Amino acid sequence: MAKTSGYNNKTSDPISKKKNRGQQIALESKAKVGITLYDIDYAMMEYMTDVVIPDVEENGAKVSVPLIYGNPERWKAATKDGYIRDQRGKIQIPLVMYKRNSIARDDSLSNTMNRNVSYSTLTKYNKRQKYDKFSLMNEVSPNVEAYNIAMPDYVTVSYEVMVWTHFTEHMNKIVEQFQYATDEYWGDRKKYKFRVRIDSFDNQTEVGQGSERIVRTSFTMAVNAYLLPAEFDNKPTTIKEYTPKRVVFGFEADLTGGGTGVNPVKQKTVNQYADVLDFLGTRGSVSGSFIDADTVKISDVEVPKLPPSLEGNFDVDNWFKVYVNGLFIPSEKYSYYVSSSANQVEFNFSTGSIGSGSSTELGYELSGSDEFAIVGKFKEVWV
Repeated sequence: MAKTSGYNNKTSDPISKKKNRGQQIALESKAKVGITLYDIDYAMMEYMTDVVIPDVEENGAKVSVPLIYGNPERWKAATKDGYIRDQRGKIQIPLVMYKRNSIARDDSLSNTMNRNVSYSTLTKYNKRQKYDKFSLMNEVSPNVEAYNIAMPDYVTVSYEVMVWTHFTEHMNKIVEQFQYATDEYWGDRKKYKFRVRIDSFDNQTEVGQGSERIVRTSFTMAVNAYLLPAEFDNKPTTIKEYTPKRVVFGFEADLTGGGTGVNPVKQKTVNQYADVLDFLGTRGSVSGSFIDADTVKISDVEVPKLPPSLEGNFDVDNWFKVYVNGLFIPSEKYSYYVSSSANQVEFNFSTGSIGSGSSTELGYELSGSDEFAIVGKFKEVWV
């Protein structure tokens, strides 16, 4: 048995890095799409069926002209006999048949084909976006959902089309529709659209078996399209990200003395007051959730313990700053309870008599339509 190198195993690779699951963002299945040859074929078929190919009139009744894809067997039969028969041997007229011939690189756009370059599309609204008065006060921008999409490969796809009718009048009507639609973008406006060009039409009138006259026209369509696989090298070509709500600039104090050496005295000071420095640098801001007429809570937060050296020197009553509809509420008008196990803080307000607010009472009841903002000494916990 051949010996397997340990470096082939990701779990034993000493230089492999663990993935940070906190930075992994789920990509909805609807976004995991590429642009394939099938998509181009289907766009051409759908547009010809719904838009281009007209109905013709036979014996006073409108007749829909069917469209079929020319598989190898059908195309060989049409090339040999000049027409297509159904299972009962009857010549299928009127009929439009198409097939894809070739795919060529579009050199006019070759400079833009770089898999390391992507362009972004933004969604203005999403479930993580919450824009309120509190956001304005704290200079918080709306959270935007962005999809970074790799640049596609631009190609020219060639299609060959054959049309059969009984009468020249019917053929003229169909050819006129195709001619009018050339140099336009074909496809679904909600999906994909590709530019189509038709240069010429080759018309022939033949007599089929049993003296049945057949009018046939063939032409070639050049489709300017693009291809983008959903994945390449086991990596998605579409990546979802969220823009930052706020950029915070802070500062750090270097108490080590600077330079290449470490001042042992100052380093000892840093170690001694590390808990104080961490506490002073802690600051959070979140939106509160309405519970009832006098209760609001914040969830998924972690409240640090007050360092012993700050006891008696830190104003515990003003641990939090509370805003209701953008108005600051003094700490005398509420009490709070911290649940460390549930990562929650509950605020109980003294509503007092309605309409008679005082230094210790709100004077009104809270409602679900109010906006609550909490700032203070806590950290957000992502679960």
